[in-house]
Amino acid sequence: MGVLYSIYSSLVGGGEDGEPDPATGLTPKEKEAIKASWALLADKKAIRQHGVEFFVMLFEEYPYMQPSFNAFKGMTSQQLRKDRTMYSHALTVMYSIGSLVDNIDDADQLTLLATKIAHNHLARDIGLKYFKDLADMFPKYLEARAGAAATPLIKSSWSKFLGVLNM
Repeated sequence: MGVLYSIYSSLVGGGEDGEPDPATGLTPKEKEAIKASWALLADKKAIRQHGVEFFVMLFEEYPYMQPSFNAFKGMTSQQLRKDRTMYSHALTVMYSIGSLVDNIDDADQLTLLATKIAHNHLARDIGLKYFKDLADMFPKYLEARAGAAATPLIKSSWSKFLGVLNM
């Protein structure tokens, strides 16, 4: 898992939340927070729109990313919201996140999925910085959509989960 996880584990331990998973560093309580909050975004009727709005927010916060997507170069937020290619990419990303969440308790499968995602993006020169910025944005998106329901536990759990995938 790495030096940072070892230091973190030795400092905070499992506490009342249970022992952290040795593969992800997530406690059972953090895993449940991720699963429960994902259920809010993964609704079949809303998942595509959540994906599109997440990308709009991501591109507004990190404008260096948008030109990396040939199909989205120069588009405004309003154009992105109406673009069918964006719909497709947004769904693909949301389904990928959903697969990660679905396998949060299976370290081997989680590793395989994360590796596949990394290889697919590295082939397009989408490097680690993109993933780090995406990981930083996801809790902000949750807060923007869920308001007070995006508790500090939920936001920190997502940051930790997506951060682990970047290691």
